[in-house]
Amino acid sequence: MIRVKKTVGFLLTLIISAVFLLSVPAGNARFAYATAEEGKSVGVDVSAYNGKINWAKAKSEGIEFAIIRIGWGDDLKNQDDDMAAYNMQQCEKYGIPYGVYIYSYALSKREVDSEVEHTIRMIKGHDPQLGIWFDMEDADAYKYNNDFNPYTHGKQLTNFCLRFLRKMKEKGYTNVGVYANPDYFNNVLDYDAISAEGMIWLAHWYVSAPGYSCVMWQYSAEGTVKGLSGVFDMDLIFKGSPLFKTVTGGVDSATIYTRKAGAEILYGDINGDGAVDLSDLALLKKQLLGRTVLTGDALTCADVNRDGEEDIVDLAMIRQDVLGEIDLIAEQKAKKNAAEKETFTEPETSEAEETSAEEETAAEEELLEESSDSETENSSGAE
Repeated sequence: MIRVKKTVGFLLTLIISAVFLLSVPAGNARFAYATAEEGKSVGVDVSAYNGKINWAKAKSEGIEFAIIRIGWGDDLKNQDDDMAAYNMQQCEKYGIPYGVYIYSYALSKREVDSEVEHTIRMIKGHDPQLGIWFDMEDADAYKYNNDFNPYTHGKQLTNFCLRFLRKMKEKGYTNVGVYANPDYFNNVLDYDAISAEGMIWLAHWYVSAPGYSCVMWQYSAEGTVKGLSGVFDMDLIFKGSPLFKTVTGGVDSATIYTRKAGAEILYGDINGDGAVDLSDLALLKKQLLGRTVLTGDALTCADVNRDGEEDIVDLAMIRQDVLGEIDLIAEQKAKKNAAEKETFTEPETSEAEETSAEEETAAEEELLEESSDSETENSSGAE
């Protein structure tokens, strides 16, 4: 059925907020926007509320991954997130690993099954490497207003979470988990039962560390990203999480990369093997993510457009070459050959030089004729 989000009454909002804040341990002040560093990766979780995101800009500012809302509730098109397809496509375009989540409104097993089908429909043709997440909360009090108070229906909500995880696994999706906050794990959901069957994504703000073991931590709902408007939910994936190597491309920390000396300088050919291919694309991605440090000629060749820095534009040019849309090597060699041809073209001779050359040639021919006549005479005398 079609779900309409209910407006929360002022008093109810205060009660829910108080319960949540009381469940949060004391800790440091709210985190500012974090940049990626060794041992952790920083990302954002987004929905249509964030508008049309410039993902190239987000990546250039250090966003390493994303969790994308694909919709909410039953499998109905008017409950799809309008920006889900765009966000998934853009992350794929710019090589940003991502996962997806569905906000659950389920009040019955049948509705959980519909949310499973909703999820599968939305991710068809896509590869959410960072998991498929079941968002379990009651942010707009829909459950409460429909006589399904989470605090008195914890066992049922736990079973809904387990049902979603199991159904998704039956469909072949093994990388699945549940999103919730400490208040829910303290007072509503069975943390042990859920973590035994799926991953945990914990929303825990205003603290210096998450209060439960989790593979991903939403540490703020008020983060900002340089160059992008609005605020974002911010997330961290730490080294040791099964998701960490997915984000970092299998590298746990930054490594130094220097290609073999003596290879020809060809912009885009970062590894110096004479071609621009996927290996060069991977190297530049790692450089931009801070997972490798290009030095020497490798760094020089990474600056494809030669503007003095290695960035998303250079990455896009290498990607175009890999896709066959341009040929960086051929273009550079053609320019080089043209320059060499222009350098070694014989200079034009003046009219005086041409006359002098003609006179010299005529004189040489005359001497040859005289020499030939002399040889003939000598030959006759000998006979």
